[in-house]
Amino acid sequence: MNQHKKTAIVVGAGIAGASICLALKKRGIQTILIDSDSGPAEHASGNPIGVVYPFLTKHKTAESEFSLQAFIYFLSIWKNLKLGTLVPHKDGIYFLIDKEESFDRYSHALRSHQILSHIASENDEPISGIRAIFFPEGKSLSPKDLTKQILNITNPKTKYNCKLVSWNELENGEILCQTTDGQLPCDYLFLSQGYQFEDDPKSKWLPLKKVRGQILQIPEQNPTNTHGILYGDYLTAPLQGYQVLGATYDEFKLEEETRLEESESMWEGLIQKLPTLVSGWNLPNVRLFPTRVSYRTQSQDRGPIVGKLPDISKIDLSIKYQNRLKKDGKEIKIPYFEQVGILNGLGSRGLTHSLYAAEILVSSIFKEPDIVSERIFKYLQPDRFLFRMWKRDQLT
Repeated sequence: MNQHKKTAIVVGAGIAGASICLALKKRGIQTILIDSDSGPAEHASGNPIGVVYPFLTKHKTAESEFSLQAFIYFLSIWKNLKLGTLVPHKDGIYFLIDKEESFDRYSHALRSHQILSHIASENDEPISGIRAIFFPEGKSLSPKDLTKQILNITNPKTKYNCKLVSWNELENGEILCQTTDGQLPCDYLFLSQGYQFEDDPKSKWLPLKKVRGQILQIPEQNPTNTHGILYGDYLTAPLQGYQVLGATYDEFKLEEETRLEESESMWEGLIQKLPTLVSGWNLPNVRLFPTRVSYRTQSQDRGPIVGKLPDISKIDLSIKYQNRLKKDGKEIKIPYFEQVGILNGLGSRGLTHSLYAAEILVSSIFKEPDIVSERIFKYLQPDRFLFRMWKRDQLT
């Protein structure tokens, strides 16, 4: 293919796939976005309101460093693309720290990460008076609208109702994708199709699992909270006439039907945590509120999976070779599909992490200078699971 007409296929039209399209757009790559649904953001990215804020730990772990950098990167894209004028949102997230262990964790996090006050600071949440970490630029926003606006900006060629059936790397370096809409050749392939990874034998070895979540839509009340509030569950700020109470978590029972007992449990938790807020609300039976069930994809260690896809078919798993490696104190050598990347396992933090994860992924596929530390890069790479399996003798 002509150097100036490189083509990439992105599989999955949620916030992760849209973020990859944006990273490719910055590099002038022609992009085809395919998804088995009839439009973008039909699964977890289709929840009516989500929250954007960084995940922090007491000490500077790779996990929290990545999350903080991802949040700051999100804010830069939000500003540069003027997304605030396009995506319904409310600024401000309070993370309640009413338990001593939570206070110890988050107060230390502010210091260990040297976080400036415009990113996060300790403040009392005004309605409850509970101590909290306040993220003034954190957001309650519509994930679906955010995804759509990013796709409007990047303008990839879209193929909806189109499923990736199989793909192969050819000898000339080209990748040939077999889809339900026919064959598609490309130079680069990016996999971000959530829990549908199980349909791909080249990536199904990854320890990913489908997790069920349920949210509850509450008609906007007056007065109500003007910022999002997180306390284990979360209550978003109101947007377009309602706000979202969420979210449940179940990795074992995955039925699509609404569980009324989960709605009641979330509602009771809200009353217990924020009684002053809800005491004046005149609402019907919680069982009458609209609910939505969706599924997110979570990795075994709950970290994102971002990087070149290992080619496990080329790993020498002979016992003789592996024993020699261990005897010489060497690690297993991981071969890769050099032009195939994966972005998956974002769990409940896809809104915050997708844009930065996509930039890291595309940058690494194109062999650009590193934009994150080696520690963060290793934390994200899919081959971390292969190394763990190898050390436990689970590969031979």
